[in-house]
Amino acid sequence: MSGRQTISIETTRGRVDLVTYVSPDEVPQYDLDPGIGVFSSYRSILTCTDSLMHQASFPGANLCLALHQGQNIVGYCVRRPPLAGERWAAMDPPVLSEVFGENARGWRNLGLMKPMLGLVVLEPANEDRILYIVGYSWHWDLDETKKTMMQYRDTIINLLTPLGFRQYPTNEPNVSLRAENLFMARIGQNIERPVKRRFTNLLFGISDD
Repeated sequence: MSGRQTISIETTRGRVDLVTYVSPDEVPQYDLDPGIGVFSSYRSILTCTDSLMHQASFPGANLCLALHQGQNIVGYCVRRPPLAGERWAAMDPPVLSEVFGENARGWRNLGLMKPMLGLVVLEPANEDRILYIVGYSWHWDLDETKKTMMQYRDTIINLLTPLGFRQYPTNEPNVSLRAENLFMARIGQNIERPVKRRFTNLLFGISDD
């Protein structure tokens, strides 16, 4: 399997192993922590192993799992192509990949997401991609983290900026629903200028046709 990495992180709740490039066939051997998908005012669609298997099945996808005691999935981070029908799927050439992740409630603020993002984002192959992250404010667990909406937003920005992401304005309807929502992207070093231009046009729904 492509470039698998495994590292161990010590947390206040014990050791957690971070494993990249988990295949769809491997996912069912693990148990999903009940805190996955639990937020203050939102229920994630990724609440079963089948949904993680689906994410891992995309061509070229990288599913990184955070495993407690080698068995319990307490977090994940994914890089995969945009979904069909989304604005970002119209990018030509198809260099865009979405990155997203979550830690289970009870495992948030324990320092797992930063190393998971590092494993998924800092692959050499991503220098040929444009990675993007969409932050919807209604997905944020303000209750458990005790953060305000802007504090939570700043936390995301501070996590991603050292990895080469920066904020981009866009009129994509879902992102534009609330001012607190966030769109960030990381343009790989090997992306040529015409492709960068097509990406910045796509941010506002402008086609080269």
